[in-house]
Amino acid sequence: MPWMKVSTMEERTRFVVLAESGKHRVADLCRQFGISRTCGYKWLERKKQLGLGGLREMSRRPRRNSRSIDKKVEKLVLKLRRRWGWGASKLLDLLVKDYGLEAPPCVNTIGNVLKRHGMTRPRRRRRAGAYERCRQELTAAEHANHVWAVDFKGWFLLGNGMRCDPLTISDLYSRYVICCKALPGQTQALTRRAFKAVFKTYGLPEIIRVDNGTPFASIGARGLSTLSVWWISLGIDVEYIRRGKPQDNGSHERMHKTLKEEATQPVSRNMRSQQRRFERWKKVFNEKRPHEHLDMKRPGQLYHPSGHRYDDTDRSVEYPEGFVTKKVQPGGYVRFEGDTYFIGEAFVGFPVGIRLNDSGEREVYFANVRLGKLINDVKDPFRPPAYMGP
Repeated sequence: MPWMKVSTMEERTRFVVLAESGKHRVADLCRQFGISRTCGYKWLERKKQLGLGGLREMSRRPRRNSRSIDKKVEKLVLKLRRRWGWGASKLLDLLVKDYGLEAPPCVNTIGNVLKRHGMTRPRRRRRAGAYERCRQELTAAEHANHVWAVDFKGWFLLGNGMRCDPLTISDLYSRYVICCKALPGQTQALTRRAFKAVFKTYGLPEIIRVDNGTPFASIGARGLSTLSVWWISLGIDVEYIRRGKPQDNGSHERMHKTLKEEATQPVSRNMRSQQRRFERWKKVFNEKRPHEHLDMKRPGQLYHPSGHRYDDTDRSVEYPEGFVTKKVQPGGYVRFEGDTYFIGEAFVGFPVGIRLNDSGEREVYFANVRLGKLINDVKDPFRPPAYMGP
């Protein structure tokens, strides 16, 4: 005899009919049909409210989709994305602060909208341990104008074939872009001229952080260049990142990525038009663009010019009592106790301080930076009779 096939609907109907007959206990029927009492009472309630039709399988689709988004809001999100090119969190901040949405979609919903419309690119995952963690002690910016990051963004050719080297300066506390200057090269003279204009407008920082390339560093004493010696003479400490470790200046490098995407692609026709684009981009970056690191504040809300003003006429560098002061002559030499010592061409025109240490050695300082020791060594044929050692 073949097995009799019974559908789920028939079983539920039979269960309900038997339960409503009053001849059986619900608990016994649930045990007989192999269902829980919770399930049994659920079908009885469905039958009471909807009749036998309530015993059919119903859609489990939620009544409200938490990831749904209003069509008007979706169009606004896409419009803002095309206008600014920002990510989901920054677009959410604009919707709330600039457009006053009281019930905005969440970050994931905005991200799904951008993904659905092909406005995002899959991020390439870096394998763990691909980059060494930065462990060098660098100064943490605690207030505006405490630490400035300085660098040249990679050069590119303009539409007229002229080279453009953007000089960038940012305040590491507020992320405020102080300068984005299009220069035709990375020379000492051009860079110093640009810094003079910046110092006159924004004042002087306490520390400037740079990499080990030109024009910020050299192969001379303590790696100082003419530019960094000038900064020190103004009372600014110079901080160098590790060689080949741009992640030591990570926030500044990340700003360069945004600058490249939003202000250099495609390149402008000439230097003047490219500089105008830099100025427009800088205004948006400082006053419009929210930053996750700043709890979605704008850099302009946290930055203010420095109270340490720039004096172009003051080239004095003073030393404590016990130092002998010598001015570095053209060629980078000083004369001391009948001998001539090479200090470095970067220090020409500035005074250096010489003092005896506890071991009786003559140490050379420029401002608060120890440059080395004055040594006479006639035994080494590859060195001059008088030079500055480590």
